[in-house]
Order: sequence, then structure tokens, then C-alpha cells
Amino acid sequence: MVHARRWLDGIAIDVIDDGPGMSEPLASQVFEPFFTTKAEGEGTGLGLSISQGIVKEHGGRIMLSTEEGKGSTFTVQLPTCARATAPSADIDPRPPTRRLRVLVVDDEPHILHYMTATLEAWGHVPVVASDGEEALARASKEHFDLVISDLRMPKFGGREFYEELERRNPAMAARLVFSTGDTVRGDTLAFLETLDRPYLHKPFSLAELRTLLSEVVRDSGPQARVSADVAPGT
Repeated sequence: MVHARRWLDGIAIDVIDDGPGMSEPLASQVFEPFFTTKAEGEGTGLGLSISQGIVKEHGGRIMLSTEEGKGSTFTVQLPTCARATAPSADIDPRPPTRRLRVLVVDDEPHILHYMTATLEAWGHVPVVASDGEEALARASKEHFDLVISDLRMPKFGGREFYEELERRNPAMAARLVFSTGDTVRGDTLAFLETLDRPYLHKPFSLAELRTLLSEVVRDSGPQARVSADVAPGT
């Protein structure tokens, strides 16, 4: 059930279910990045953390009320007008001055939706691909100012995509930035270090994404050093 109501200077939307509810320890972790109760390979644990990030960027928040055996209620609170927030001293608040074509590669539909909505809102042209094979077909025929690719995907992964793209189109491969939450694995980190390039660590913030786009505009490529909010691959 969904219920909308007035909330202070904005609106609150309650999403209510009659499921089994959650224990207090479980409820305290649901917004943590990569936390999931699903079996390995069945979920990323990014959905709620990304949703919380989107709502916060609009001056709101998501709250959870739950009790075991009595269902759960997620409440989205949003102001009717965006609240002014002071920009971080490390982030240039001005949007890039050039429209970019950005290829986003990820096997998670909610991440593709998140990136598409964000890039379009900033005036860019996002193109999405759900795996490395589809991305390679697009990158071989179309021009992109930036390619943001997940590293670990089923079938044709990010590493295979990069290596084949580098063979076919080195200039385009030089515009590729990986996004991954898997840097704790030694083989992943070793691969990123061999590239000596920046990467986005999931779940990255909109400020980090904006910084990367600004670097592309300013330096005509993502090879240049980006701010400390985007982890360097060194």
C-alpha cells in the first residue's frame, strides 16, 4: 500500500507492506551499501543505499519503521522546494559546460536507471548497455566522451570489455573508467593498478560523478587526476 501525506514543508510517501517485518539488527543495516539477505550472486545490496542517496540529493530522506511479524513501512520525506546546502570545498558546484555522450555499462537495472536519470538531468546524453558484449558493439560504432563500466558482470565482464575495446579502438578505451565495489579482492585491485587510471568506488556519490564529468570536460579525457573523492587506481 502507498500513502501520500503532507509533511512539514513538503510531502511524505509511505510504502507499507504486510510481510514478516525485520528484526532490529537487520533494520539497522538495510541502508548500508552491499548489505543484502539474498544469496551470493542474487543481489548487490545497493538498491536502498542508492535510493537513499538520490532522495538526500533532493533534500529529503528515507526512513524505515518495522517490527518482526508486523510488516514494514518505508517513508520517503521530500521538501516541496530543494533546500540549499553548502557545496563541499573539494567539489566544483558548477555543472560541466559541454554536453557529453556517456556509455554506462552495468548488469544491474537500478544502477542503469540511476545513472540515466542523473546524466539526463545534468544535460548529458546517456547510453546504456547491460553487459560488456553489448557495450563493445556500441563503442565500436558510436562516439562517446566517457565510458563508465562495471567491472564484474556475468558472461562478458568489464575486464574483457576493456581489453577487446583497447585492441579495436585504443582511443575509446582510454576514455573508460571502471565503477566497482569489489576492490577488496586482490585480483581486482591488481588489475586496476595496472591501468593507472581513476575508478569510481560503488556506491559513489553524485558529487563524485560530477567531479569525474568536470574532469572530462576540462581535460578532454578521464586520464587526468580527479579529486580525492574518486579513488585513484594507484
